[in-house]
Amino acid sequence: MTATVRSPALITLILMASCNVITMNMFLPSLPNMAAEFEVTAGVMSVAISGYLFVIAGMQLIVGPLSDWLGRRPVVLAALSVYVMASFACIFAPSIELFFLTRFFQAVVVSGMVLAQAIVRDTATDKDAAASRLASVIMVMAIMPMIAPIIGGVLGDLVGWRSNFVLMSGYGAIVLAVVYVTLPETNLNKTATFGKQLQAYPVLLSKLRFWGFALTAMLNLAIFYAFLIAMPVVGKEAFGLSRSEIGILLGMVPMGYMFGNSITSFTVKRYGIGNLLMAGRLLVVIGVGGTIVLHWLGVTSPFILFLPLALFGTGNGFVMPSSNAGTVSIIPQLAGTAAGLNGAFSMFFGATVTTVTAYVIQGSPTVGTMTAILMTIGVAGLFPSILLHLTDDRERRAPA
Repeated sequence: MTATVRSPALITLILMASCNVITMNMFLPSLPNMAAEFEVTAGVMSVAISGYLFVIAGMQLIVGPLSDWLGRRPVVLAALSVYVMASFACIFAPSIELFFLTRFFQAVVVSGMVLAQAIVRDTATDKDAAASRLASVIMVMAIMPMIAPIIGGVLGDLVGWRSNFVLMSGYGAIVLAVVYVTLPETNLNKTATFGKQLQAYPVLLSKLRFWGFALTAMLNLAIFYAFLIAMPVVGKEAFGLSRSEIGILLGMVPMGYMFGNSITSFTVKRYGIGNLLMAGRLLVVIGVGGTIVLHWLGVTSPFILFLPLALFGTGNGFVMPSSNAGTVSIIPQLAGTAAGLNGAFSMFFGATVTTVTAYVIQGSPTVGTMTAILMTIGVAGLFPSILLHLTDDRERRAPA
């Protein structure tokens, strides 16, 4: 199959995957101000993050099997069309209820992220090749969460938070046009019915390594989302930072993430997914530990205090492409279904962690509270990565 499928341009995959990242990150520096305008608490406003994650979790349970049945291209085009309209509607939301409604419709854009993974597996020769190409996609895509909060924070300071959604709508329209022109259909072995594809879930769930990869991805995303929800609150309450300054701090982790992906893209074939997963999880713990040590030493500058979190981002950059490639390679014929199921688990768990983090950080908006949450998740992430590390040599000797 791979010999007859034309691999889409790297930029197309990057744009598809980046829409969800931009939608997730751009308006974060404005969350406290949005809460004030809508006259709600920070905890209620955080539903714009946690609720969004719950919706995209459910979406991924449908998107993966749907693309295995109908094909990748029509599903992506339909999702991007809805996203553009939903982003535009967010601009004019007069109440918090209507904002949440239009915000949740934006969640269809997760299709681009899920199906970029499936498309890579459709056109890759094995799981290491898939991990290498995914790392290249995510390495460039990682620029988006680094600059999106900065742009969003500056726009929020100059024009107001609604300008963020103007930019999202325009960006989505550009991506829709690029995908329409450049994306070929890569799923040449479509299933007969949607119901038959859903029956593949028990097959995947019976695989121990699927759970290893899924748990690794779940904890990897959870620690990132916990940071995203906690940083704006801690930045404002503990340090009195502006939206622009919060945006810069939010960019530290994606900067390390991009560096980690660049290393993964050219080392995974030599060292294997298991080794990179283990190294990534250790870097996460070391990075968060560095911030804890600086805080204990009395460092008060937030830009120095949170600098080690770039190392935490580097570890996440090792983990994400490796775990995603491993998941979709367990049964290549079920790449879309596996990507959707893995993503749904990650988002459900991430939404739960985000909700708990928002509640805890609202009551105690301190550096100590934030790093305690991050370290707990980071240590928990070591256990599934150890399982995958120990079984990787045997898996690499088996056919992909």
